[in-house]
Amino acid sequence: MLWAEVRALIVIDVDSDPYSSPDELSKSFSVALQDGSFVMARVGTANIPPLIIEAEVATMKFIRERTSIPLPQVLAYELDPRHPLGPHVLSEKVPGVRLEAIFDDLPPQSQDLLVAQIAKYVLEVSRFTFPAIGSLKLTSPNALSSPPASPTTPMASSSLPPIGPLAHPAFYIDGRASLPLARGPFDTVREYFDACAQRELDSTRALFTQGAPPGYQREFEEAQLQVERSVGLLSDLIKRCDGLDADDKALSRFSLDLHELGLKNIVVSEEDPTKIVSIVDWQSITTRPLWRCARLPYWLLPSLSGQNDDRTQRLAGVYTQTIAAVDGPASDFLRALESDDTRHALDEVAEYDVFRDGFLVLPTLQSIIATLPGEEDMDGLKELLDPDTLTGRAARISLTTTGSNALFLAMSRAASRAASRATSPLVTESPIGWGRRAFRPSMPPTPIFRSDPGFPQFLK
Repeated sequence: MLWAEVRALIVIDVDSDPYSSPDELSKSFSVALQDGSFVMARVGTANIPPLIIEAEVATMKFIRERTSIPLPQVLAYELDPRHPLGPHVLSEKVPGVRLEAIFDDLPPQSQDLLVAQIAKYVLEVSRFTFPAIGSLKLTSPNALSSPPASPTTPMASSSLPPIGPLAHPAFYIDGRASLPLARGPFDTVREYFDACAQRELDSTRALFTQGAPPGYQREFEEAQLQVERSVGLLSDLIKRCDGLDADDKALSRFSLDLHELGLKNIVVSEEDPTKIVSIVDWQSITTRPLWRCARLPYWLLPSLSGQNDDRTQRLAGVYTQTIAAVDGPASDFLRALESDDTRHALDEVAEYDVFRDGFLVLPTLQSIIATLPGEEDMDGLKELLDPDTLTGRAARISLTTTGSNALFLAMSRAASRAASRATSPLVTESPIGWGRRAFRPSMPPTPIFRSDPGFPQFLK
């Protein structure tokens, strides 16, 4: 279906998509047509480069044509920013219900079946190897389809779509789209992390405004110094971090990273809610090393509140057992899934906005460096993570949770008491249940949800 055919059907109503996360890159709409059908429209926001939409279209085409994963068909797209709508994509709206709306009410057996199917989908995609870190590009600007291929047939590198710049929001939001940042493709993980560090430095320098009131200037200069200090520590950590590239070839190959797809992205049949009929919203998907791709989906991690932890642990077990059953006990994906080391800590902190979140980034980097293998500074770490200070509580929480609310949590009484009781943010068991697996760079991998009794217990 092309634009002319869509226009011929006549648009009669447009509603924003309630399941689409608001961001600065695009907006999603459900479009009702005169014939009673619906299509989904994603429209790029002003000043966002067309590659954001192109990457989504290329990813959807690749996944639909080369795997068994169900997803909407791309009906039409436009990459020309001069179009009245700007860059946009139209796709079919698949009937069904979002899994997020019903998952909690499903019986355990149904939840297990769904998690097992999702694990199989992620494992299937992980078998493709790409030459660089970036986002997919279209092989032809106007092509909507290409010859299908069996998802079980290994693909020659020549049949893979090309890799373009990263479509990750961290490189575009908050006015960064207009900055000449290095966005890839990157041939190595170290090149990518170096670009993340430089991104934060360049973005902060671009914020500096001449002619501002002296008080503002002083505060901004202090913040900029903190950013430069954080970026310096980040660059130092990149140089000293093991296992990023050739150190572990099997886990360092590049694949599509799907681990951040959430329940709201999954559409299931209304008649049979254990049947996945579509996975939607493929914006900002990138290629990353396998050790980053092979992670538990965020909704299978324990919550900060400890709510539903028994269920989460059961479902995480289903996910892991499915990988082992399909790929074998010697699976590289399974080995990556069970790994937890400095690489993962570095990967998470590299996505922070160092200017906005510098209060958290700086102590996080200091704590990671203080526990590098063979270089542990326990006295310095103890002082840094002092639960009687706001900085110490924020450092503990930033190390052990996901999201951007660590400062709020650090200032709350409940979190302060929990942080004071926590044995250590470097183990995986705590009174409040952590949303992020622990950073144990000096320890061999241990099973998830277990504490390591050998770690110094000085933070009681």
